[in-house]
Amino acid sequence: MNIDLEQILGSNSVSDSTLESAIHLLEESLPSYRRDLAYALANIRRAEQKYEQARNNVSQQDKALELAKSQNNSANIQIILSDRLNNIQAIKKLEIEYEALTKKAQALKDKISETDNHIHKIQAKRKSLKTQTQTAQKRKYYYMALGVIDSHFLVNVIEYPVIQESVLQHSQLPVDVRIKFKPIEIAAYALNRLPSVYVSTNDEYHQQLRHVSDEKLKISDTIKRAIYALRMGDPLYDSTPLPDELFCEPRGLLGRLSVLFNRNDLRWVEVPKLLLKLKDQRSPLNQSISNASSHISNYVRQNQYTHVQKYLQRSNLRKHNYEYDEEKFGSSPQSRQIEDKFLEFYTLRVKFKFVNVIEKLVMVQALFMMIDIFDEGSSYNEILCQTLNKHNAMYTTSERGLNRFCKQFFENHAQSVNAQIAKNSGKSQDRTHKKNDSIYFKQFNLEYQTALPEISKILERQDLSPENLVSVIEQFIKKGG
Repeated sequence: MNIDLEQILGSNSVSDSTLESAIHLLEESLPSYRRDLAYALANIRRAEQKYEQARNNVSQQDKALELAKSQNNSANIQIILSDRLNNIQAIKKLEIEYEALTKKAQALKDKISETDNHIHKIQAKRKSLKTQTQTAQKRKYYYMALGVIDSHFLVNVIEYPVIQESVLQHSQLPVDVRIKFKPIEIAAYALNRLPSVYVSTNDEYHQQLRHVSDEKLKISDTIKRAIYALRMGDPLYDSTPLPDELFCEPRGLLGRLSVLFNRNDLRWVEVPKLLLKLKDQRSPLNQSISNASSHISNYVRQNQYTHVQKYLQRSNLRKHNYEYDEEKFGSSPQSRQIEDKFLEFYTLRVKFKFVNVIEKLVMVQALFMMIDIFDEGSSYNEILCQTLNKHNAMYTTSERGLNRFCKQFFENHAQSVNAQIAKNSGKSQDRTHKKNDSIYFKQFNLEYQTALPEISKILERQDLSPENLVSVIEQFIKKGG
């Protein structure tokens, strides 16, 4: 039996069944090795006994030889010398046999030891891979848990203008500097060093946008410092993107689908229509089915290589575009212009693959505390905004940054966040709340709730969930008919 131990131990992709089979084969070989060793040891003991007997015979013959010489008995002398020679030759043969048996026994012992070693190493490898798999699954489930937490009712007003200014300043850098980091990495670094301005209503958004517009110089200076820091090398950022599991709430799902369909203005209401159109094109009655499928496949592949900066060039992100426009925002929130702006903001995070870690973690802490401190008189959204605005942001574009911020939050900030939530809740209960329109993001989420049953019916999938929705649609698009 040959087992390539080096290949097995050196690979992180070997299956658990392969490792189990290798252990089984090795364990099966041990009984025969141990049986052969037992036979070898028994033969060694017999050889030792024969050797001792032959040595005793030679010793006795030496005494008899001395006696025969003293008696001058030449006949006995010749007989004894002949027997003694035979015994000496037997001893030499036994010595050779003993050495061979000893080597064989040692080889069997080494083989048993080596096999045991292989078994232990493969068992350790199996345990290590199992631990890695469990860790990866736990990490994935943790990301999914964070990903389904929906913050559509909260907006950090300063987020959009910081991204705009980051794109602008990044575009003005030399080419050899631009390729080292992305505009969103600049924005994340800057947002972590600027005060958060979270709001939960349209009125607050318009009001705070005026204030943010007055902070253009501060934003610009912070972004310049961010660029300098990134040029020097910031350990928080690397090329490992955030996992898709982190974007399983409706806004994240729509952003991922807009990338999949290469439609920056995609709304939930359009997703069932696109899928239904594709399904009809694949009908046997449609003669252009093959061309349509090929077109969609090329469409998707082309989208996968779309660069973030090209998206920005097609979007409304331009210098000073974030300045408050009284006429624009004074119109009805149902206007197409307002909808387009909020839609772009709604899907921005997943398109650029960034997240404010503390935003989701504060919501988790608030959910745990809700039973104890929240009642019908509390303004949950307002409490969350106040809490987030009192703590430093934790924006990141990498998985390493995500893990680091999560650890930092629970080690250093969880208790203070809980205290702040409780404090804000107490203040909230002491005052009357005004009824304001929720951030327009709520409308997009309502569209999601309407679209999901339609998508499920078109795809004939009753198991659709936030975790598998995008992958199921992607498979449907790439399907050849």
